[in-house]
Amino acid sequence: MKAEVVFFDIGHTLVTGAEQSPKKLLAARLQLSEEETEAVGRVIMTHPSREPALLSTVLGEILPRLESGQLRSAVEAVWEEQIHCVREIPGATALLQFLKEAGFRLGVISNIWHPFYEGFCRTCAEMPALLDYGILSYQVGHKKPSGHIYRSALREAGAAASSCWMVGDTYELDMAPAAQLGMRTIWMLNRPERETKQLVRILRGEAPSPQWTVENLEEVLEFFQNGRHHEKDVIANV
Repeated sequence: MKAEVVFFDIGHTLVTGAEQSPKKLLAARLQLSEEETEAVGRVIMTHPSREPALLSTVLGEILPRLESGQLRSAVEAVWEEQIHCVREIPGATALLQFLKEAGFRLGVISNIWHPFYEGFCRTCAEMPALLDYGILSYQVGHKKPSGHIYRSALREAGAAASSCWMVGDTYELDMAPAAQLGMRTIWMLNRPERETKQLVRILRGEAPSPQWTVENLEEVLEFFQNGRHHEKDVIANV
């Protein structure tokens, strides 16, 4: 029997980055409308661009009113910022090391574009080396909460959903789609002010609770150290 798999989100789960999302950073530099901002966000997270010039060309097709030089300059600037803004959340490497030594297979399922992932690999080099699977939106062409990206993860791991855990910081993107496929879930509720609507829905019984809820990675570590993952019916603690 294959070992259990623990998948993690990357941003705000294993690492932090810039205060604003890349689509908002580009929107501010290019003075984009709300509609343009959303379109840019979809493209940058699902197009396999590994260098800013190519991404600028692709974005030029959905932003024809902008001069190519202006667009490329903005993309290059934000690209570099994203590489250098990545910082490990305390305890992330130690958690992955513990799980690896305990026999788990590890992976990431993340909405991400290439420069941020490059920054992750540069700044937190020990973590990527511990991962068995990397299912990244810009590589698979789909972003969470699409079930496609989660099904891709299960196929790559060759694992039943019931033998997989998903650890992430957002209910809509991490908990709900993973649970829908039968994966077990740990909600790292480190930004509760952004999750108020989802918390209310859970408390009303309108949305399913995750198997476990924590405030930080230290509590994720304690969950596995204490063997809670072996319990057949972990009681939701939201």
